[in-house]
Amino acid sequence: MPIVPEPPPRVARGGNALSRWFGLSMLRLLGWRVIGSLPDREKLLVIAAPHTSNWDWVIALLSLWAMGLRMNYLIKETACWWPAGVFIRATGGMPVNRAEPAGIADSVAQRLLAADRIIMVITPEGTRSRVDKWKTGFLRIAQIAQMPVVQVSWDYPTRTVQLGPEAKLTGDTEVDIAAIRAHFRQFSGRNPENQSP
Repeated sequence: MPIVPEPPPRVARGGNALSRWFGLSMLRLLGWRVIGSLPDREKLLVIAAPHTSNWDWVIALLSLWAMGLRMNYLIKETACWWPAGVFIRATGGMPVNRAEPAGIADSVAQRLLAADRIIMVITPEGTRSRVDKWKTGFLRIAQIAQMPVVQVSWDYPTRTVQLGPEAKLTGDTEVDIAAIRAHFRQFSGRNPENQSP
């Protein structure tokens, strides 16, 4: 059984044979696999959870490299110090100022609308620490950009990255967030004590 699925043809591609080999080799070494599938679309808005560790980013990056995909992701501006910022931007990181959140959703939505092909990844918890309230900006982004929201999870006990399914959005923020959080409760992060209820 392959440790990563073959991505659909229209999804944003990236990397090369070397990065794909490296991603596959590292996932195999770490005992991780990727299951599920992504929608066959040029533009994807992905929410990833539970986010409890910096290892989540490492596993996500290796998974995308292994599948030959390219992503963009939001990251706090303060994490982009030199020289780490160079690598973060090279791997698709988009620094945002969390002290001034106004306009971030609109800016990201416009970037999605302008792109030919893009996978935008957002962690709705907004932090690796336990939080009671998830950020809802991704729902506004999905509404403006007219895109589905694809749920992707890390499950550390089984060392599995689960691609999909798409969230069933109603347009009611409270109802949608509750359903999305319920979906992610079946998965366990690296640091369960930091996992949001």
